Amino acid sequence: MAGRSRTRLLGLLAVLLGAAALFATVSILNVTYWYVNTTQPPVKKYVGNDTYVMNGAFVKADWYYDPNTGLNITRVYVTGVPGDIVNITNALRVCNNYNVSVKIRIKDASLLQDFYPGSNYIRYMAVKFIQPTNATDNQAVIQNEAVVDPSTGYVTLQPGQCAILGVDLIIDANAPYYKTLAAYQINIEKVPSG
Repeated sequence: MAGRSRTRLLGLLAVLLGAAALFATVSILNVTYWYVNTTQPPVKKYVGNDTYVMNGAFVKADWYYDPNTGLNITRVYVTGVPGDIVNITNALRVCNNYNVSVKIRIKDASLLQDFYPGSNYIRYMAVKFIQPTNATDNQAVIQNEAVVDPSTGYVTLQPGQCAILGVDLIIDANAPYYKTLAAYQINIEKVPSG
């Protein structure tokens, strides 16, 4: 009797293992098609009105396409006067092109390139939301060329509304004239509102 029970158990085990092997090799193919479309960007960047002050002596902007990343990059050039405080109140506009509200913020700021390492010629720089004023923290801050506050809170833009970004600069009195001191990457993030 013990031999028979053992034979049955081994037979049942063989059947179960065979069934498990059979189910392990079964796959079901369910076809889906994914289409990639395009639309206009939900927010667009435009040069600020201060680019027209003194023929753009203190702020200029342009953009280019980076073939390595596939991104459109906006470059904003701001000019400070060594030893003076410069306030630029309309350097860049970021506008909501959608028919729903969106939230934007400065997501992060980082040093891209220091043309005078160890100099700390940029004593203070704050890129900030001038309008709208509904952010809890409205500026990203750089002190002595180091990023000390890399992001802002969100501002809400209604359809057709533009955020205006400005910058405050203090350049060291000993900085050289007519030179680029440093470059910073400042990313603007957009999220759906609500």
